[in-house]
Amino acid sequence: MKSSIKEKTQFRCLLMKSLDGTISKEETAVFNQLVFDFPDLEEYYFKCMDLHSALDGIQTLAEMSHLDVEVEQKNAFLSELGEYEKIAPTMEVLSAPEDKEWFPVKKISYAGSVRKINKFSLVTAVLGTAAFILMILYVRIVPNAPYQVATICDSIDAEWSAGLPISSGTRISSDSRPIQLTRGIMKLQTDSQVEITLEAPTEFYFSSDYNMVMNYGKLFAHVSRQGLGFTVATPNSRITDLGTEFGVLSQIDGTTEVHMFKGKANVFGGGKNQTKTSQILTAGSAVSVSRHNSTVQEISLDKGVVVRDIIGSENKLAWRGQTTLRFADLLLGGNGFGTASLPNIEYDPAAGTVVSSGVAGYRSGPGKRKAISQSPYLDSIFVPGSEDGDVIVSSLGHKFGECPETSGLYFANVLCQKNFLFFDPIQQVFKQSRQQFEDSGFLYLHSNVGLTIDLNAVRRAVPGLSVSSFSAFAGIIRTWNDTPDSSEADVWILVDGQVRSSRKALRADEGYDIHIDITDEDRFLTLIVTDGGKTYSEGFPANHYDTCGFAEPVFNLVLPSK
Repeated sequence: MKSSIKEKTQFRCLLMKSLDGTISKEETAVFNQLVFDFPDLEEYYFKCMDLHSALDGIQTLAEMSHLDVEVEQKNAFLSELGEYEKIAPTMEVLSAPEDKEWFPVKKISYAGSVRKINKFSLVTAVLGTAAFILMILYVRIVPNAPYQVATICDSIDAEWSAGLPISSGTRISSDSRPIQLTRGIMKLQTDSQVEITLEAPTEFYFSSDYNMVMNYGKLFAHVSRQGLGFTVATPNSRITDLGTEFGVLSQIDGTTEVHMFKGKANVFGGGKNQTKTSQILTAGSAVSVSRHNSTVQEISLDKGVVVRDIIGSENKLAWRGQTTLRFADLLLGGNGFGTASLPNIEYDPAAGTVVSSGVAGYRSGPGKRKAISQSPYLDSIFVPGSEDGDVIVSSLGHKFGECPETSGLYFANVLCQKNFLFFDPIQQVFKQSRQQFEDSGFLYLHSNVGLTIDLNAVRRAVPGLSVSSFSAFAGIIRTWNDTPDSSEADVWILVDGQVRSSRKALRADEGYDIHIDITDEDRFLTLIVTDGGKTYSEGFPANHYDTCGFAEPVFNLVLPSK
């Protein structure tokens, strides 16, 4: 949809107010809505911000270096401005209606006596003029007084030089004196609704709630509609937001990297006594600005280059954009992102307890669920196979009505392992083509064992993120060299007692890719392995070879829209 003349006029007036800092919050809301409703105004806005930032960027970079911009650089930019004017969009001018009759304004004279000048009024006028001149001189000569521009939202082990407490609610003012974040991570929100996460060591200051200077350090910015035009300046570059999520790495040696995760931004390269360059950076791309000159070079996007958010300050959990939460890592004492402290852990299906070293051998299950109090992420463990097929799989009484009748025997405990335990061709295929992490994690369930995961506990491990799905790669484990290819088991994946996915008669020479969508209302995820009912040799139960491995069980994460 194209904007009308009225909307264009309103947009241009608000744009001018935005650039000179006189726009109100109500007008800002109207302005942002116009930008997002009309593509032609959005395009015009980008071009204006590009041009404005280039003009402002030359002055700011010169001030940072305490040097004036050279005359030839100004002339070069004015020349560039002239070229832009040639291709700038044509402005529509309102013309008078054809049927409108216009009349010239006649000279008007007033009758009456000549007024005398009052001496007191004259003195008052002179003093008023002098006061006005002094006010202008004060504004021009005396720096602007600091004013509050941002608020601390959260932090992890943070220390800084500002002399204020690092706690939620602490206000930060505009100032030209840099603040050093010497330790930890800190999250801020500007009054223009820009969320900023800083990682030590970083030196920064705000010149306004729309402008931030970072001499060195790491920064992530999530810019809302209200914050459009937010700018980050480093010693050799200037990044102007055009609706983005981006990360900035400014090294002490002067090199700057910009990594664009969403939206786009205008990157201006060039420090003191350098030619300025400009480039639009779009989502999924990254650039490096050379410390020696204004060269802007494309580099590979690094999704984890900066901390994007603090999602669990109590657990000291910083999020770098990871999209997978490793379930095995959680069970082994980690935070889900590869910090596990244990190599393995075992759970006894009959007792529901953690055991230090389980002994393999056929045992008969109790036929009902057991709570696992020693793990916050596991709700239940059980041996399925009751005669009526009514197996309770969760602490809220969810039932597995489709459970087939089994022998009720299982051979080994449930085992969670950090790395591969058994050699198997299926696992080798997984390692070569599917493995995401070196310590991918494995869950081993012998047939006739079920395990229920508490999804709310998983969500509590990553506050601020949403669990969107569960995935794993399953296969029969060859625990002995004589495990036949024909050995098979049934694998079931349940959500709140309902079958979401299953693979019956899964053979030892096959693999099973699992992907289960999860909503915010889902409470429990259950993994079950039952015997395939096939006897391989006399003297052994039907499930003798039926150990199933769930390789790299992970929960896929998304960041809710802000």
